Amino acid sequence: MLAHWARGIRRRLAGDRYHPEEHYMRGPGPKTRAKSAGRAGTTGP
Repeated sequence: MLAHWARGIRRRLAGDRYHPEEHYMRGPGPKTRAKSAGRAGTTGP
């Protein structure tokens, strides 16, 4: 469980570097949208 959680955090950090706020703020795709909603919860319908 801890390993999975750590993996998620790692993925989050990687996602931040790969997809900056400006990038997923535009709305490139549903995947990035879900990611932003999962970590921030501000971007969405």
